[in-house]
Amino acid sequence: MGLFNAIDEFFTGPAAEVEMMSASEQREQAQRLNELQDEEETFGLTEKSSANIRQLSSSSNSSSRNDSNGSGGSVKLLLSLIGGFVAIYLTYEYGVGNGVKVSSSDGGINHPTIVPTDTSTNLDAVPTTFTKEILHDTRQAATEFIDLLHNYYGGENKAKAMLVESWQAHWNLEKDAILSYNDGVDDRHNDDNDDDDSVNNPGERSLGKKKGVKKAKNILNNPDNMTPEELSQHHHHKKERTTKLVTTMARALLNPEQTKFTIGTIGSSVAAGHDNCHYDSYESQLERTLTPIFAAAKMDLQVQNAGEGGGCGDSHKNQVFCIAQNLSPDVDIIHYSWTYFEKGGAEEQREQLVRWAQHMPRRPMVHHLVARGKANTCMADSAENVALDRTYALYGYNAFCIQTGLYFGGHDYDTEIANDLNRFGWQNHGDGYHNTTRYGEALPDDDPRKESLGVVYRNWHPGPLGFQIASDAFAYVYISGLLLALDIIEEDMDSGANVFERWFDTSAGRRVLDVKEEDRHAGQRQLLQLPPLEKMPDPHFCHPLYCNTPHPPRCLNYELPTFGPVGINVDSVTDDWSLWHEPNKWNYMVGKVDIAIFKKKNDPEWFEKCTHLDACGGMTTSGKGTGKIVYDLPVEQMTAGLVVICVCCGKKISESMVLNNDNLVFKLNDRVLDKKDMDLYPVDKCVRLLKGFEEDGYEKEEK
Repeated sequence: MGLFNAIDEFFTGPAAEVEMMSASEQREQAQRLNELQDEEETFGLTEKSSANIRQLSSSSNSSSRNDSNGSGGSVKLLLSLIGGFVAIYLTYEYGVGNGVKVSSSDGGINHPTIVPTDTSTNLDAVPTTFTKEILHDTRQAATEFIDLLHNYYGGENKAKAMLVESWQAHWNLEKDAILSYNDGVDDRHNDDNDDDDSVNNPGERSLGKKKGVKKAKNILNNPDNMTPEELSQHHHHKKERTTKLVTTMARALLNPEQTKFTIGTIGSSVAAGHDNCHYDSYESQLERTLTPIFAAAKMDLQVQNAGEGGGCGDSHKNQVFCIAQNLSPDVDIIHYSWTYFEKGGAEEQREQLVRWAQHMPRRPMVHHLVARGKANTCMADSAENVALDRTYALYGYNAFCIQTGLYFGGHDYDTEIANDLNRFGWQNHGDGYHNTTRYGEALPDDDPRKESLGVVYRNWHPGPLGFQIASDAFAYVYISGLLLALDIIEEDMDSGANVFERWFDTSAGRRVLDVKEEDRHAGQRQLLQLPPLEKMPDPHFCHPLYCNTPHPPRCLNYELPTFGPVGINVDSVTDDWSLWHEPNKWNYMVGKVDIAIFKKKNDPEWFEKCTHLDACGGMTTSGKGTGKIVYDLPVEQMTAGLVVICVCCGKKISESMVLNNDNLVFKLNDRVLDKKDMDLYPVDKCVRLLKGFEEDGYEKEEK
């Protein structure tokens, strides 16, 4: 979200100039606004601002050098309230690789209450050597799962069409699609067109006139329209994606220090699973699907769901800055889903996310989930999307669209729509292939949940059956990559080779992700390695000052949930400040049908399964005296110098609450910052206090 450099003091002024409400009234109003805005995210309704809300979210980010260990100089961010009600929501800074200080250099305190959300599956995995026996058990579990999906979707070809070929950029899940170290970018002319990559999938030839679902006129990644040079590059990009996928799986399996494979999602209420039980979100379905396979590999599996509703006022534009706290820093794969917020320009945030992800410990792939999609392509008719697909193929970037996946199975939705049956409309049951989810099929026919689980779209939010194809598409691709990795690992085992050598740098007893050019030796069997971080391609859409930093942003996010460590420490806080979160009950953002079903069951276990994780939250005070919070921001770790403060709850409230609020003062090392130099960024709930070093006389300052 916001970005941090060095902020010293942050004040709110006299109580007489602040319209007052009690803390409880503030929270109740925030809750009502949350529910309203969560509905508005689809339809673009004009938000009704509330002058009474006085909640402040502090966001600060800064970039840092990777050689910094968190020691040394720091600056203090002071928030002081003289009467009134304030809620601090989010604070960000650019952080260092893995590093998050656990205490400030001068003995400051840690934040007393913010802890990562724990939804681990508790398989109690322990470090273990990856043996032939484990390999065979894992392969058996993975193969059985792939066979299950082939049968479920009507055969291998149809399953692949829906779950693989419908992605925005094409996958090649064949063993000969894996690049070796010698298959560099300059060797793309040698790539054979060894797979049928045409867009003549089962779902495209039956498309006719329709209403409701668009068909792209010009698919930019259509091999049928490519020159020989473009086609050669296209096949090379597919191999790059496959290589990154297989490498991700192999390293997770082989690394004796890794006991858990983690997939993490940031996104809107679609990602959160709203209007469904949390149990039915695609992340929960994906976790249940993949857990037995990774258990066979003696690994835990966690799918972190950091999706949130629109009520806090956030969007993709600010939440990407908090990737290292919203998700675990050691995440293996990142999902991103903000479908109804992306009204243009979202390629900037996706590119930021892909680039920042490469500075996280495991250099995770980023995969984008689209809640809708076009009939014949997953948004590959956009030049911006295709530019990201091609530029970041080496890093595994791709996108999946729910409706596109369903269309690629060949069902004639167009004729149904023409006859007034729109399976993508609100509360329709059955997707044309199945009438309920796989786990719904196991329920008795008279169980009302069985019908509820067959909803494709609750409204603009997907239902359980719509989420199932998203879960299956991710699972199919990931497990196909895992099977390819197992084949290569077994070949090395059988030949007596060092199984680590292909995937890690094993020189001097080390196992690291990247091998320096001068360290490679003749005959080394490594796959194509990712380029060094300093040699990433130039950004297309995001500002180089912000997305060329040597680490992802760090943040202090008071909203829920978060799965990673806090990135900014609290140096001190007066007693009149307290942390609060919206007291959401189990039925918060659960659909009416499921609420009625589980109220009747009156089963506490299902109340827990239904409960969504997301909630607005912050530091609040309503004391009439001066209340202060001091944040310790490590100045030596800053490189960009961008600082942003965000307020809550709402999407268009920062101008009145911050820029036009004479009671609010920002200081940088005792120097008052001029609000005329500030602007709204990256969303209207946030104010950019400082754009970066070397601008407007702003220089990096030591403690």
